[in-house]
Amino acid sequence: MSQRPARRTQSGARHLALFLAHWAGGHTVSNEELFRRIIKQRAEAHQEALEEHRRLVLKAHKKATKLHRIAEEDGGLTPAAKAELKAATKEAERHTAALRALGEFTVPALDPGQVRHRRRRIAAARCAVLAAPAAGITAATVAGAWWSGPTAAVLGVLTSWARGPQAFDLTVRPVPADLIAETPMVLAVPGAAPAPVVAAAAGQPQVPPMPTTAPAAAGFAPAGTGTAVEGGQDLVLALSKALGACRVIPRGTQVTLLATPEVTAERWTAVVRLPDDTGATVDHVVAARKNLGGELGLDRARLHVEQVAGADDKTLRVSGFSADPFARPRLCTAEMLGEVDVWEQGIPVAFDAFGRLLYLRLRDVSILLGGSSRSGKGAVLRLIIAGCLLDTRVRLHLADGKHPGQYRWSLLADSYIYDPDKRAKQLAKRLEALVAEMGERAGRLAAVGVESLAERPDLVGTEGLTLEVVVVDEVSAFTLDAKYGKRITKALIELAARGLAFGIVLILATQLSTAGVLDRLITSNVVWRWCMYATGADESNTILGKGMAGRGYSAHLLDPEQRGSGLLLAEGRVSTLRSLWLDGDDMTAVQDMVRALRAEPTTPVPAQPPVPAPSPDPAGEAVAEADWSVLDGWLEQAAPPIPGPAAVPAGALQRLRAMEVIRQAGPDGIKRAALADAVGAPATTVGGWLKEWTLKGVIEALGSPPHTRYAATDGRQ
Repeated sequence: MSQRPARRTQSGARHLALFLAHWAGGHTVSNEELFRRIIKQRAEAHQEALEEHRRLVLKAHKKATKLHRIAEEDGGLTPAAKAELKAATKEAERHTAALRALGEFTVPALDPGQVRHRRRRIAAARCAVLAAPAAGITAATVAGAWWSGPTAAVLGVLTSWARGPQAFDLTVRPVPADLIAETPMVLAVPGAAPAPVVAAAAGQPQVPPMPTTAPAAAGFAPAGTGTAVEGGQDLVLALSKALGACRVIPRGTQVTLLATPEVTAERWTAVVRLPDDTGATVDHVVAARKNLGGELGLDRARLHVEQVAGADDKTLRVSGFSADPFARPRLCTAEMLGEVDVWEQGIPVAFDAFGRLLYLRLRDVSILLGGSSRSGKGAVLRLIIAGCLLDTRVRLHLADGKHPGQYRWSLLADSYIYDPDKRAKQLAKRLEALVAEMGERAGRLAAVGVESLAERPDLVGTEGLTLEVVVVDEVSAFTLDAKYGKRITKALIELAARGLAFGIVLILATQLSTAGVLDRLITSNVVWRWCMYATGADESNTILGKGMAGRGYSAHLLDPEQRGSGLLLAEGRVSTLRSLWLDGDDMTAVQDMVRALRAEPTTPVPAQPPVPAPSPDPAGEAVAEADWSVLDGWLEQAAPPIPGPAAVPAGALQRLRAMEVIRQAGPDGIKRAALADAVGAPATTVGGWLKEWTLKGVIEALGSPPHTRYAATDGRQ
């Protein structure tokens, strides 16, 4: 029994020792990589020498030119100036001769001893790394930590036993792709075709030649098959040369065409696969898109690169357009928003380079929308708000941080928060109420055996499970509030983390100029990140995520004149889009559709069957009938004659919303504190309204029992 663990420990120790010796000796690095690194270092030194001599030549020429101009103006030079002119001329000649001597860099014939010397240097550094822990343990033991040595020995035994008879794969790492791309002059790839040559007339960049074959159905061969498609060879050669010039792939290698190119008068499209053993991926092509467009004779706006859905990271679709596909805006008509289904079909919000519409489905999706001022965020919010209001299963809560930015929807949304003096407090209460409601919704879902609404779409819009959509325009006005900002941030963190499962959706819009607007715990749980034009790469990264600009995805490269153009990060992929535009007659038609869909009934609807009249009291008083003239007067007073803040009487909008909340509550009644939170008014003010309306019969006319004003029993009176 004891011999078997001992043999296992000895075997594991042997394998560990072999692996450490293999690594410490620098044997994981191939001769080719060392050779390329030496050549790269010499090529960089050669380039630095060339640049230094060019700089000194230019400096000497400038000085000589200056002295010649002085001589022409003054009719001659002083002896000292003549000496300076002579020295400058000689200096320019000397550096010019040095440039001719340096010439073009050529790969030298290296002595193998130089490669061995480089490997010894790597081995020395790695041995020092391995010796550091042993030296530390020894020093600690000498210093008095007697347990350091035995502890290290026990850990070594346990590690050896855990490894056991499983040997390491003592291999050599592949040469990094960036090193191969930076040293294309070192070794030719075996079997590669010669580099194609595409002529350019009059020094102008040549547009890649169009294949003569007819367009075929879009499709591609399985990744890794290497099967080329007939036709489009000229396009393959042009793309390969351009990618090689941009150092995405080594010069002389070729991409593989996986589908017959699609060619129309407006664009050409090719599905290609990058060569194996180069390390090049779609991200490398995207990062080099600017230079790639120049090599192909296209500007950035007319070159489109995207990964093929369902394929590996080497398969991409490259398209060249005759004109910028986002140059012309595209309208969203009222018919496009008719009978919208925000859960299944989605809301049409944007189009891509190929004219395909993007639909936003509010199923497990929250949005962070960012961009500089006047970049087009409002156009996207306008479409989202309109789509939500046209679906009766949605309750829309709109917080406007730059009033009157979204005022046109104020009378149509379920709640509208805009008052600069109260908006932060009102939003904090609204969000905290939704956080509290999540517990009740979780119980409803648990009762039917599911964890999220996505598992039971038929429950969307049922009692207690309406879609609660919170749109916060200019979120910094709320999260940076000195008094209520922390409460708002805390509630947003809760809703972003758990709200989607219960049908609570966040739509957050912000400008990019202010840092720390949203907590990282909020942004990390946002599913869609949509960035409009930004002034810099750092501003773009605040929305799309750290490092996205380095991968070639930065909104500061967009055209600032194209309002609504942006980058969307969704489901791990980045797409270039431009938002649809809703305005004019279509906007008016959409608002009329919303009013008709969410209109209040014009005739009173009994909340419950008639109840027999109670026996008369001794005073003989009869039950007063609802005074509808009073209700009509209140409604007429509350409704503003024309849109605009100046036309709305003080408190009229709040009273109108309070009546709507009471009407929807029906015979169940509503608590005074809950009504105060719903309309954003103090509880004492709401209590005064309820008392007056109850005495005048308005409460009963709206379908609620007269005890509504006394129902505040939650301790918040």
